[in-house]
Amino acid sequence: MTVKWEMEVEKRLLEYMNHPSTTGNEAEFAKIVALDLEENGWTVHEQMIPNTNRFNVYATFRNSDPKNVKVLLNTHLDTVPPYFPPTQDEKNIYGNGSNDAKGQLAAMVTAATIIAKTNEDVAKTVGLLFVVGEELDHIGMIEANKLEILPEYLLVGEPTELKFGTIQKGALKVKLTVAGRAGHSGYPDSGLSAIHTMIEVLNDVQNFKWPCDETHGNTTYNIGKIAGGQALNAWAAFCEADIFFRVVTSVKNIQELLTDVVKGRAEISLLSYNDPVILDAPPINAQLDQVSFNTDIAYFDAKDKVKGKYLFGGGSIKNAHSKNEFIPKNELHQCTATLVKLINHLYSA
Repeated sequence: MTVKWEMEVEKRLLEYMNHPSTTGNEAEFAKIVALDLEENGWTVHEQMIPNTNRFNVYATFRNSDPKNVKVLLNTHLDTVPPYFPPTQDEKNIYGNGSNDAKGQLAAMVTAATIIAKTNEDVAKTVGLLFVVGEELDHIGMIEANKLEILPEYLLVGEPTELKFGTIQKGALKVKLTVAGRAGHSGYPDSGLSAIHTMIEVLNDVQNFKWPCDETHGNTTYNIGKIAGGQALNAWAAFCEADIFFRVVTSVKNIQELLTDVVKGRAEISLLSYNDPVILDAPPINAQLDQVSFNTDIAYFDAKDKVKGKYLFGGGSIKNAHSKNEFIPKNELHQCTATLVKLINHLYSA
């Protein structure tokens, strides 16, 4: 990477961040990205999301075959609200989407531009797929499957601190519901508290040893919501709790274990789920780590047909979705350089 391209990726990111694109409001920003690609020699297909003004951006170089690309680079156009504009200092770029995921987007477009200017044969084997709605319902990637893109390699951009993911943990969201029997709380035998029962159930959930794996990490959970009861002087007639599991084995495995833990004391309702995705180590020297957040990879229908699927990017998920979101400039530069190196390596594979 030259100083010129380091400045270019910073400038591109700041420009991207000047345009709000919170989930549901990506259309104007998508036009900015599409124009940027077209001005650098890429042929852009705008894929509309039905019954909206939103669209995915899919680009190949100079009318290359859009269905048969060797390397597909993917990230998302949307950010988590609220929008706030970028700022910068000598070391970092701050603001909404700086690392999740406009930093990844800027690095991918810059890497593609570098490759196009240095080796058009390589550029013609690259596809760029930027989708809407990743932060909410993955509607962009679900719709993108209709494009029938079948790459040899898939690389998804998310903030991973410049480490390649070994696993994208699965997600299992469940609701536990306990029915009690109302009665005067001054008399223990006049009713049955659903809250008291739920506390016992959740205590057992917390004390259970959920599956772990040396390579793929631990199954973790968050009891994110609890509601119940009708009055302080009455035994609670109902109680419910929502739990979010990050899965390293399988959704079925965790469902079975949870059923054993609950032992019929609560009704278990499935809210949503997706199984883990085992990722590939890159064919270049790089650090590896587990990834505990969800991405669009699970929703890409051809994910199990590719030779390699990678998850990689600059910045940290630990400050994403916050008012403190930022990406270090050196990681933005390194991310871009790594993308160029990996694409060139995969082209020669």
